[in-house]
Amino acid sequence: MTLHVFTARMGYRADADWLDVSLQGNMRRAEKGEEGGHRRIGLFFAPSPDLLYPYLSKRKFGRLTDRDWDDYRDGYTAEMRRSYVRFSRAWDVLLSWERVVLLCMCTDPKECHRTVLAEILEKLGATRGGEISVERRAKA
Repeated sequence: MTLHVFTARMGYRADADWLDVSLQGNMRRAEKGEEGGHRRIGLFFAPSPDLLYPYLSKRKFGRLTDRDWDDYRDGYTAEMRRSYVRFSRAWDVLLSWERVVLLCMCTDPKECHRTVLAEILEKLGATRGGEISVERRAKA
């Protein structure tokens, strides 16, 4: 079975196949005692606070550059390499699914870790279905 990967902004809930990969959402779940965050694995795919918060701060104040995005993407990719080794069971679980919609709060999927994660999963054998927008939600 091949995993089919889609991405969407937080709020997508058309099916039970979504996975919250945001740091904030998974930290809230972990604080409530949900080990591993959403579906017990979401936290293993979220960016670290050390990577995310400086990036969000620059974005908030309109100081982001193309280089900032490149650094963020490279940093997130390195974190996912470490996650793949350290939390291989979570990766195995995700890769065993038939379909997943990766969710994050970012408005621009072109500069969001959910898209980078979808690219990583594609390199591991998944197929990509793209971003699900509000207009496509009913058709997906």
